[in-house]
Amino acid sequence: MDTQAIYQFLDPFLVWAFRLPGDATLGFALGLVWIALVATAIGELCIAGAYFINRKHFRSMRSEMVSNHNLSIQALLAKDKDTYKACNGLANEAFGKTFFSNIALFAASLWPAFFALGWLGFRFNGVEFSLPLLGIVTTNFFFVPTYIATRILFSRVKKRLPVFKQAHALLKDEDPNEEKLVNYLDYMKDRDDSEKRGENTAAA
Repeated sequence: MDTQAIYQFLDPFLVWAFRLPGDATLGFALGLVWIALVATAIGELCIAGAYFINRKHFRSMRSEMVSNHNLSIQALLAKDKDTYKACNGLANEAFGKTFFSNIALFAASLWPAFFALGWLGFRFNGVEFSLPLLGIVTTNFFFVPTYIATRILFSRVKKRLPVFKQAHALLKDEDPNEEKLVNYLDYMKDRDDSEKRGENTAAA
């Protein structure tokens, strides 16, 4: 099945909101919001699904990054320059892998938006709007800001919605047994507290 056939098959499901109000302008606005909402919802489920499938890999990279970072801080406190450099280098490498993996994961949520742009081009081919200063624009010109606004608003309410609440929790992937990322000041505070407790015990 080619792309045009897919657009045609999904057309009744996607176009109904454009026809709902009876007014062309209102229908166009409502239709764009509907398409943006569908693209956002499917994207959120895709990113959660992609994370679930690769969950072990993401956890492994995050664990490696945190562990090496914490070891580098301990080495810094111990004034072990060589160990610090080695661990810090490994931590930076793991951070790079995690960063680009998260970008790839985010990309999994964007394909529905590009599909929506394709469908809009298919459904409203030849429909153009004349705007002051901007000249002639197509439906895609209005969809992009609509999609961005919808995605921002959806991110604020998804934690209250069934299914999406579970998807959000999955992406947070909080594990109480997982080593926590700490910084230099945390270690300094812990060490100072330990030294103070030791001094108080000795004084007693």
